[in-house]
Amino acid sequence: MLKVLIFGGSGLIGSRVRELLSLKYQIVAPSHLQIDVSNNKQIEQIIKRSKPNYIIYAAGLTSMDEAEKFPELAYSLNVHAPAHIAKFAASMGIPILYFSTDAVFDGSKSEKSYTEDDKPHPVSSYGKSKLLGEQMVMNAFERNCIVRVIMVYSRKFTKRKRFVQTAIETLKKGEKFYGVIDQVVNPIYVDDVVAAVDLLLESGSYGIYHLGARDYVTNYEFVKKLAKIFNLNENLVKGISFEEFFKEKNALRTKFCWLDTSKFRKKFGENVLHSIDEGLYLFKSNFDL
Repeated sequence: MLKVLIFGGSGLIGSRVRELLSLKYQIVAPSHLQIDVSNNKQIEQIIKRSKPNYIIYAAGLTSMDEAEKFPELAYSLNVHAPAHIAKFAASMGIPILYFSTDAVFDGSKSEKSYTEDDKPHPVSSYGKSKLLGEQMVMNAFERNCIVRVIMVYSRKFTKRKRFVQTAIETLKKGEKFYGVIDQVVNPIYVDDVVAAVDLLLESGSYGIYHLGARDYVTNYEFVKKLAKIFNLNENLVKGISFEEFFKEKNALRTKFCWLDTSKFRKKFGENVLHSIDEGLYLFKSNFDL
């Protein structure tokens, strides 16, 4: 049984990896109370002690607005910590999987989705920190893997409310919720991310992979689908322009932030990553448990 060390094991993706893959892999996931990822000595001790076959870095600062307000913290958690982990792990021959984001692109590519071969050009502190984190991790060891994800949603609701959580809670209260009519996205259900991670670990894959739903919609269309599947009032979903919706945010957002997943699907088949409708129905079925 492979041993996997997860940094960020209590987060949105890390916690679901633990839940779904704990029978297949021996998972070590120290909490943020047990270990500070910015403490190099602690990092080295846990890696030496656990001797994992693989490391997943699912920690970091993921709020775009927080990263804009506190760029030093963003770089500490998204760049320096994974860079040291990757360098130390490489000295022991241990590969690392680093989660990144669509925000490494500027969102100006409207005619086609972003592929792994497209040149990144981040416009926010968050995107810049994640891109530099990618580069540090990839330079540390040729067998490392970068997984870029877009708008991951889960039934794990947190104090820092994510988009889907906010939409559901707002519509359930009978209040209007605004979806962006001119932003193209392909949000992914967290269980699809975990299924993909399983295949990447199992196959020893390395390089960069994009994960998202197989198809694309506007942000507004996505919220309408969400409302319909959850039997909420679709008439409460209102359209709004990209510029209007994000005008008071700290961080610049990307307008066309869809990710091309054909590289992953070509290697692992068409049945791992679901369509947007399929992902939402799976989400709803697990949400009701």
